[in-house]
Amino acid sequence: MGPGTPPRDATLNEVMASVPPSRLPPHPLVSTEPEVRVRHACGQSFPDLVVLRGGRVPAFPEGVAFPRSSEEVRALFDYAREAGARIIPYGGVTSVVGHVNVEPGDAPILTVSLERLQQLHSLSEEDRLATFGAGVSGPRLEEALRTRSYTLGHFPQSFELSTLGSWIVTRSRGQQSLGYGRIENLFVGGRLESPAGPLVLPPSPPVPPGRTCGSSSSARRGAWASSPRPQCASRPCPSARTSTPSSSPTGSGPAPPCASQRELGWDDARWESEARAYLALWRAHYALPGSPRLPALANG
Repeated sequence: MGPGTPPRDATLNEVMASVPPSRLPPHPLVSTEPEVRVRHACGQSFPDLVVLRGGRVPAFPEGVAFPRSSEEVRALFDYAREAGARIIPYGGVTSVVGHVNVEPGDAPILTVSLERLQQLHSLSEEDRLATFGAGVSGPRLEEALRTRSYTLGHFPQSFELSTLGSWIVTRSRGQQSLGYGRIENLFVGGRLESPAGPLVLPPSPPVPPGRTCGSSSSARRGAWASSPRPQCASRPCPSARTSTPSSSPTGSGPAPPCASQRELGWDDARWESEARAYLALWRAHYALPGSPRLPALANG
């Protein structure tokens, strides 16, 4: 058959040229710029990567909003209702199931990015309850708590890029959270915003497995609820960090010893340096829409 010919990657400018005019009316919180719409059209699965590199994105959001507060989230609900638009919440976008992808349809799509809802609103020294914005990423959450000598202790595999809000609605288990628990054991309440109005969930003890209000606040087109200010229970920081599996890789016998901070001789600065190096490696090779680098759609 002869030697193969590698396909040519589409450039960002070429993909932007395929973005149609927005059908949404102007709004101060909504961007309709082609590049912003391209970078919020897909997730980070392998099929998404193929689509982006080939420049064959099937549909784009009509606009992308970046709210900073609960008030702005409610304003966007009103705007979407008046415009007849459907809303897709856009968090860390580490999921690969396609729930942030825009599909062709008659109704315009408004993507709401949570990247500016990252504040630590309060931290009670008495009961150790921390209230964050739902869009806070794992590293920013832990950094904010560490300055007060606390930790949430929830470390899923996608920790560097996923968000607190996504942990809650997906009931994240936390790959390296042994000793702290799954997110439903740490989420105790918060303020939920929905098209029907706000709902305040007062702090309460964790509930048994099953459907809860927190797990029901999922991203559904046309019926989306957001928790801009979830409350979580924090704990004092440990004196050493240890990654400890609950069993051996084969599932039989005790777990093998794992390296801890003390055994490795790494101080906090070294751990943070290693984390930054890992994130830089991820961005260099896998960065997709919303990331600082976009190798799949290089400017050209």
